[in-house]
Parts: sequence; C-alpha cells; structure tokens
Amino acid sequence: MTAERGRPGDGASPALERYLPASLRRAVASPATLVSFATLVVPFALGWLETRFFSPLALPGYLLYSVGTAIGNALAPRFEFWIYWVPFLGASYSIAVAVGYGYERLRDRATAANN
Repeated sequence: MTAERGRPGDGASPALERYLPASLRRAVASPATLVSFATLVVPFALGWLETRFFSPLALPGYLLYSVGTAIGNALAPRFEFWIYWVPFLGASYSIAVAVGYGYERLRDRATAANN
C-alpha cells in the first residue's frame, strides 16, 4: 500500500515515481480529464460536422481551434483547415490534463483535511 490515499502501487518504476507524481499519472486518464476533453472537443466536432449542431457549448473549443488556426496559418498558410485538428486535439488534451491534475490535487487536499 502506498501512503497516498491507501491505494496499492500502480507498478511505476522508481524513476518515474521520482519525477512524475502519482496524482499527475492519475490525472492523465482520470474521469475529470476525460470529461474536460469531451467538453472541449465533442460540441465543437458536432458543429464542425453539421452546422445546425453548433451550440454555445462549442465556444471554448471554437476559441481554441481559432487561435490554433491563426497561428498555424501564419506559420504555414498553404495547409487546409482540417490539418489543424491534430494540434487542436493535442491542445485540448493538454488543457484537460491540467484540469484533471488540478482536480486530483484538490481531491488529495480534501482527503488529507478529512483524515
């Protein structure tokens, strides 16, 4: 058992445990990360596929895609707009991991305060 919330070890190597905290490893695929990623991507993807599905929920994804497209168009203006989905998905996942990590930290603090 590890000292952190009494969970069994996740089998990570000692080097990985030293440089990457357990809460960050959990945040990479936590439910909070997946929900954040889906919140950014799904409404925007639905609106991109069919215009009538655009909703206000797509605004964060749309802003992220617009900024990425503007930067990408300044760097390489001859690419088609669908090419910018790869950086959009990467940026969305990065933001989702940051949200998931923050959630894990808050949850760890709340657990420590209750003990």
